[in-house]
Amino acid sequence: MIPLNNAVDIETYNFKAMTFNWSTNPRAHLVPFDPSFGDYNVLLDGHAHTTVSDGRLTPEQLVEYSIAQGFNAVIVTDHNTVRGGLQAERYAMSKYSDKIVVIPGMEYSNCRIHMNFININTTVSVGNKEFPTDQDMQRAIDRVHELGGLVIVNHIPWSNHTLERLNTPRLVNHPSVESLISWGVDGFEIVNQATFDLPTYQRLLAHNIISIQKSNLTRTTDKPPLIIMTGSDVHTPNTAFAWTVLRTNEFTKQSIMDEVRNARTSFLFDPTGNQANIMPGYSSKYLALSPLSELAEYFGSFYDRYHGQYSFHGTRCQRDVVDFHGRSIGFFVLYLVTGVLLFEAIYRVFGLVTRFAKQRLHRNPHVE
Repeated sequence: MIPLNNAVDIETYNFKAMTFNWSTNPRAHLVPFDPSFGDYNVLLDGHAHTTVSDGRLTPEQLVEYSIAQGFNAVIVTDHNTVRGGLQAERYAMSKYSDKIVVIPGMEYSNCRIHMNFININTTVSVGNKEFPTDQDMQRAIDRVHELGGLVIVNHIPWSNHTLERLNTPRLVNHPSVESLISWGVDGFEIVNQATFDLPTYQRLLAHNIISIQKSNLTRTTDKPPLIIMTGSDVHTPNTAFAWTVLRTNEFTKQSIMDEVRNARTSFLFDPTGNQANIMPGYSSKYLALSPLSELAEYFGSFYDRYHGQYSFHGTRCQRDVVDFHGRSIGFFVLYLVTGVLLFEAIYRVFGLVTRFAKQRLHRNPHVE
């Protein structure tokens, strides 16, 4: 995950000029995490962003980037809107229909939880505010199901990580896995970027084993299996670490969603990444302003600012904390005064020498 509204990051590189004329093949060196899964024909990225929210790639670029990274399906989930997903889907269908399937969705984002709502064509804003209540989140989950979509809970380790200096989780009062299951979520993202959420994965395995056993005994179950999903969570083009794999009868969105809905997924995982060589060029604006910005960064050594997590509703989930370094400021003033006094002393000495030389020349005009 990258920080939102970081102007330096946005302006430093020229992402718009990036093209992806290379490819990677994770099949060549990886096998499904579940060794009994067998063959597969779909490699899915379950979580991706575009410039429609806080990503650096346009929807069109994201489609081409996903193909280069070895995916042939991607769920586009911009924060709190489906517009990026719909735009990417139209582009893929018009230009790459034989190479990749785009499934539109959105990431329901606030200060308590991030959830992907997938396979929907309408933005779901039910209960989505800075700090939604449990009831707000349950109503949003119900609304997604009414639309025929699925709900995947994202990156729990990232959400519960304690922010430096603020001493609080990144997302405040995140619901427990047990509560989320009882509210009817359909699955969990157990790999986000390079982070493997082992505790949640183990909880899902235990749940699914019980679900299968009850289904075999009674032919019905009140505990349907939970979906195991992975996501690149791509904001800036970067190394790929995980691919959700499926086995479908047809290369269509409906066929892919049928397999996902029935939790028939596994994944490929490479914690070192696929070693893709991805490096955007510097933007002309950054190169023009970098001498000034680098100079301005010097004064940043006088303080540390710890930002609260962005809420995706125009605010931050925690108040920022600023620590000023009095010793650094004091020594800067000391060095500045010393420098001024030294300059003044040198200037005075130079003035005296100059006057002395002029007086001597005036007294002895013929002295060469």
